[in-house]
Amino acid sequence: MAGAGLPVAVTPRGAGWAQARAAAARYRHVVCHGRLADWAAADGPSPRELLGADWPRYRSAREPDVRARLMGSRLLLRGVVAAVAGTEPERVRLGRDGNGRPVVLAPPGLDAGLSHTAGVLVAGAAAGRRIGVDVEAASRCLLAPGLAGRFCHPRELAGLRQLPPGERNLALVRRWTLKEAYTKALGVGLAHDFTRLCPRPEQDGDGWTLGSGAPGWRLRCDEVDGGFLVARALGPWTPASPPYAGPPHSSQ
Repeated sequence: MAGAGLPVAVTPRGAGWAQARAAAARYRHVVCHGRLADWAAADGPSPRELLGADWPRYRSAREPDVRARLMGSRLLLRGVVAAVAGTEPERVRLGRDGNGRPVVLAPPGLDAGLSHTAGVLVAGAAAGRRIGVDVEAASRCLLAPGLAGRFCHPRELAGLRQLPPGERNLALVRRWTLKEAYTKALGVGLAHDFTRLCPRPEQDGDGWTLGSGAPGWRLRCDEVDGGFLVARALGPWTPASPPYAGPPHSSQ
């Protein structure tokens, strides 16, 4: 995938952030991942200050896991947005749209995405284009009878039958994750008919495209953190997107 880097592992105490800022400067977007246990325990602003519109949800949540995930994911996302914008995390303001999708309220001109599973958090941010991310365990079982037919394009099903049995589940998880990232970027999620999407590997790269039905979109899927697949979907550049020389140096 042209203009993309590997997902960057980051911690609240600073590990990985120099690499994340370098990736943001080079590619104008970055995708980062971390452990929920680390981010949920990190020092930061008060929940009300950090969560904004999500504060009522946090306050009413009875499950500690829900509260931890809300705090940890927003802290991570705030840092990722700051890395792309070249600013301090304290200057980032986040919200949600009517579909629950993250929105960057400040600084302007940026888009963001969030995903989580099994104690792993993933956040992405991009300047001048849409971004969606998804994370799934590579071992997630999607080979249940009839399940693949509910989210695979007919061409995907045909290709799946040609694979050795031991490779089919991972292929399914990869395609599911790519489609989730794309539909999250659109803001529609599972409301989209996944059987109409057929990601195809690029001929001269390690990314994926969706063909003429989604011109300008580029997708990528990488394995991270000992058995998780992280997918990203990047939309076409917006017409008003200005030339970009990369963010200035910023402490993290």
